[in-house]
Amino acid sequence: MPALDFKEIPQANLSTGMQDTFELFARDFLEIIGFHLISSPSRGQDGGKDLIVEEEREGVTGVTKTKWLVSCKHFAHSGKSVGVNDELNITERINSANCDGIIGFYSTLPSSGLANLLQENRSNFKTFIFDKERIESVLLSSPRLETELVVKRYFPISFGSWLNETEKAASLFADQKLISCKCCGNDLASGQTMGIIVMWREYNSDKDADHIRDFYWCCKGGCDEFLTKKNIHYKSSKCIDGWDDIDDLKIPTYFIKWIMKILDGMREGDTYEDAAFEDLKGFILRIFPYVSRSLSTKQRERLRGLMGFPDLF
Repeated sequence: MPALDFKEIPQANLSTGMQDTFELFARDFLEIIGFHLISSPSRGQDGGKDLIVEEEREGVTGVTKTKWLVSCKHFAHSGKSVGVNDELNITERINSANCDGIIGFYSTLPSSGLANLLQENRSNFKTFIFDKERIESVLLSSPRLETELVVKRYFPISFGSWLNETEKAASLFADQKLISCKCCGNDLASGQTMGIIVMWREYNSDKDADHIRDFYWCCKGGCDEFLTKKNIHYKSSKCIDGWDDIDDLKIPTYFIKWIMKILDGMREGDTYEDAAFEDLKGFILRIFPYVSRSLSTKQRERLRGLMGFPDLF
């Protein structure tokens, strides 16, 4: 299911004062992915030219520049494809604008007839199509803040839903540190690797309080087993390791429950090795950007199993 609803961008064929929004979106999109703007969109009779951009490619023999005429067609509200009759006189338009090719920037898809026409003219001019699926793929796969701002500006409703469902980290710190496995270095917050936090606790039978000997995070499975056997507390009869899934700790409500448990332990007299306490604080800083947002649908379902208290969310 598409994440971006192009109908959020006002129709281009209605004189509402917002009819140029799709062209402005095309301009901003092309600029953030590396094109240089030559000619901005303008209202009125433009001879089939919406905007002109230049692309630079660096190769072995030097820099190659391609000048593109950009044709914007916003048919999302009707749902119709962009047909041959919507892209008339392509060769003449390219030559008149002194360009090397044409970029079709469409909120739907090109028709098979238009696709065939462009294919047949590959020897006459360069062509490239940014259809709705390619535009969405580029926008949602880029980690850059500028890209996120463009999505937020032109798709405010879709952006809110996408942000929640993708579990994307909030931009809180200038230097956001990765949650890297202490054994292999994999990014444990990427969703590609199952990660856990491990806390080695020394129990004192004479007191309610415990002493935290070690705290770290790693991949679940092989890395965890390797670090466990390597740990100096592994063979101690007084020490035992406890763990939590990092993906579970990214759930805001469960994260608060985990923090409350740590605070309760401190209140009861739990103590920490200096290094273990510093690592605990470091992990909290690393995980918090993934916590400070609304729950995704998947996380809401997971939370029901973790806590059993649906009224909490």
